[in-house]
Amino acid sequence: MVTSDASASADLRFRDLGTLEVEHAGVPVPLGGGRLMAALSLLLIDAGRHVGSPALMAAMWGDVPRSPSTLDSHVWRLRKALEPGRSRGAPSEVLLHETGGYRLVVNPGSVDSLRFARLADDARALLADGRAAQARDRAEEALALWRGRPFAPLSDEEWAAAAVARLQEQRDQVRELHVEALLTTGAPDRALLELETAVADNPLREPLWALRMLAQYQLGRADEALTTYRQVRDLLAEELGIEPGPQLRDLQTRILRDGAGPARLPAPRAAEAEAAAGPAEVRLPHRVSPIVGRTDELAALSTLVTTTPLVTLVGAAGCGKTRLAIEVARAATPAFDGGVYFVDLTAATDADQLLSAVSTTLGLAAEVSDNPRDALAAVVRARRLLLVLDNCEQVLDPVAELVEDWLDVPGGPAVLATSREALEIWGEHVHPVGPLPLPTGDDDVTGSPAVSLLLDRLAAAGADVADLGVIGQAVTIAGAVDGVPLALELAAARVRAFSLDEIAHQVRTDPSSLARIGRGSDHHRTVRAAIEQSYAMLPADEAAVHRSVSVLPGPFTVAAAHAVTGGARADVRDVMARLVHRSLLVPLGPDRPGGPSRFSQLATVRGHAAHAAGDGVAARERRDDWVCEAVRTKPRLGHAAESAWFDALDDDLPTLRATLQHLLVDSPGPAGVELVARLGPYWYFRSKGIEGRTWAERALGLEDVADPLPAALVRLTLAHHLAAADRVDLAEPHLDRAFALLDDTGAGTSRVVAEAAMLLAHSLFVADAADRGREVGARVAAAAAAADDPDLRLLADTCDAMAAGSAGDLTGVDPGELHERAVMLGNLHVALLVSGIGVIAAIRAGDVATGLEWSDRMIGHRLALGTSDGPVALELRAVLAAMAGDHHEAVRLFAAARAHALRNGLRWPAVDGSGPLLDRAAASLSGGDADRARAEGARLTLADVGRPRERRGRRPGCGARCG
Repeated sequence: MVTSDASASADLRFRDLGTLEVEHAGVPVPLGGGRLMAALSLLLIDAGRHVGSPALMAAMWGDVPRSPSTLDSHVWRLRKALEPGRSRGAPSEVLLHETGGYRLVVNPGSVDSLRFARLADDARALLADGRAAQARDRAEEALALWRGRPFAPLSDEEWAAAAVARLQEQRDQVRELHVEALLTTGAPDRALLELETAVADNPLREPLWALRMLAQYQLGRADEALTTYRQVRDLLAEELGIEPGPQLRDLQTRILRDGAGPARLPAPRAAEAEAAAGPAEVRLPHRVSPIVGRTDELAALSTLVTTTPLVTLVGAAGCGKTRLAIEVARAATPAFDGGVYFVDLTAATDADQLLSAVSTTLGLAAEVSDNPRDALAAVVRARRLLLVLDNCEQVLDPVAELVEDWLDVPGGPAVLATSREALEIWGEHVHPVGPLPLPTGDDDVTGSPAVSLLLDRLAAAGADVADLGVIGQAVTIAGAVDGVPLALELAAARVRAFSLDEIAHQVRTDPSSLARIGRGSDHHRTVRAAIEQSYAMLPADEAAVHRSVSVLPGPFTVAAAHAVTGGARADVRDVMARLVHRSLLVPLGPDRPGGPSRFSQLATVRGHAAHAAGDGVAARERRDDWVCEAVRTKPRLGHAAESAWFDALDDDLPTLRATLQHLLVDSPGPAGVELVARLGPYWYFRSKGIEGRTWAERALGLEDVADPLPAALVRLTLAHHLAAADRVDLAEPHLDRAFALLDDTGAGTSRVVAEAAMLLAHSLFVADAADRGREVGARVAAAAAAADDPDLRLLADTCDAMAAGSAGDLTGVDPGELHERAVMLGNLHVALLVSGIGVIAAIRAGDVATGLEWSDRMIGHRLALGTSDGPVALELRAVLAAMAGDHHEAVRLFAAARAHALRNGLRWPAVDGSGPLLDRAAASLSGGDADRARAEGARLTLADVGRPRERRGRRPGCGARCG
């Protein structure tokens, strides 16, 4: 850090505003050569900051390689020169060694450039505060430090150039401040002398010419002031091809009007303020239709552009960056007295065309100057203007280089850029512009910005937007295009030719095919063309990934993207990061704590990618193969690894659904049946029973082309879902057919069949179909006997325990022993079921405390299996609360159980005697209390339920290993 503490640096003085000189206690310090001077210059430029060894060696020796030890030896000599009194072995207090480089610690008052900057700030503040005499003194003190070009003779070195330019600009500003202070304090003669040198040094700096005219006028030499105006006008026309700015023009008008009466001219700052009050030139595209859904963004950005030199609106094609930028610029116009200008860079392909576009917009004749870029920079830097640079992505590097030329002037120009990716220059504020938000939850759909925009444009096209059917179709269309404003506008424009049903079908099929109809700009004539501009600039690897992931609808992980690209592209993670940077992928972050990041293509982008990919057969086959392999690797039922498998399927659930759609509907075949056959536990444990039943029913139609084992597993899965929904009558035919298929093939004792039978047996017992439950349990026992597997034996014994519980006789069942075995074998599903048996046993025994202990464990196991729904667990918990007389909690939990059961299409109530208990608990509460309890319950998840830790004792019937 730059320090002001007393140290070895207190006696040092660094005179860097000119040829670099160092003094120690007033005595010159010989630096001993140009290399040490270069090293010290670079360290002073970055005073208080770390300077890497490579940068120091480049400054000292250029491209000639040197060893670190050579640098260390030169630094040792520099330290010796700067700290002659430092004892041998004592650490340096001035030039500190840090990992990979060095840092110069100095007192700010001992470095001329730092003192100069502080004095300049003081002078500026004093003049703004009306204390012109003090401002004059501070400016003179600062200028007295200036001895020539900073860091001479190294001023033109690449590593010094930026710092030198910054210091010279500071000096120019201080000279202007000094002259203004002289004019304000009534010393125009002195001001004029100062200006002669200043104008000669900076002939294109208009404020200096304005001050010269004022000085001449205050001295009563109005004719000379007007001659000066003609002189600067000719100079600007010759060198830059422009007319004098508003400050000079206004000053000439005042002098012509006031003649020789200097008293009527305002002070310099007041004249500037009066000139600023005039109307600024505004060149923005005209828009008739109102902007919708961006109110908060518009307000925030309109303020931001007045305080931030560079704001870049970044987003995918069609998200409304241009429209938002125009409205922001229009709202911010009062803050820019130099004007507001819109530059369309759609047609620019290189630096020359960029320069021409900007110069033309500003009304400059760039060809007049030998260096049009410098001439443009001089004009832009001299005015408080706002430039809107639209569509920068195809000339990103030239735009970044040009903007860097403009933005180091305090109070100077501002740039508002729109681009598919950031400019990535210092000081840039990047503002993402995404699609308009879609309806969420139970909110009024017409309050959604996306739907609101579409309805507004449909109304303009003559649609009856009060009709509920129109509103419903608008929601469908807005969702199909992900709320992308361009797609919404183009969809609405088709309403005169097509019905909303037809438009909805078009956008669901391929929203990128939307095209502009009728008169209008060719800019973004079609959605696909807008995206094509970005795609055309992609390198081959990014273009390949862009095309491949089009077969992944909705959120997907890097693993899925890696699979569809063929797995040969090891850098797919980096490629995806670059596509995010180019606004062709949307980063969504993890869906769960500790989960992988997910990504998606906007529907419009995915449509373009699919079109670019052609038939996409290879990528789709790779997707389906990857999904099928992931499903085939399912761990054993109830084991810890199964939860991680569930998580992985959740992470890429849209991809799983796309594969199911393809293999069961679009291109149906046996692979689809095999996929559904393995997914039964996933649908059950992740509370997706209704969806699982739907896919299983679809798979039934392909049973005749499938192998018997997967066909039987599909029927067992479907029977499980139907029995869980209390439709045993519908489940029984599937059960019979499944076992007939298995008996014919001899596959009835396999582990996968035993696990499916275990889930089915549980749902049958809950549905009071005990005979069928025991029949299915016998199949599990047969598998256990055939395999002599402790885990399968545990499943069979659990089926026996459920049968006993269903019969109302648990005298021969030891839930604690079964639970201990389940924990030892790592089977959380069995531990969950046995905990339920323990709760039921405690309820029958009237032991609420033991029942609550088992309930805690039941809920904990279900959460460990990765689900937030648990209707039976909640219902049993509610029964215990009712037995304990906690009526509010009972009503709350019954309501939660009912909501979970209905959400998953399951039987309600599932526990004998629940109905009367609920009625009594509700009757014991006032009407308002009961309603509140039901409302709370409807929002509960399993994670919300449980007792305080201090109320939990040791779990019943459990050894130490139960944990």
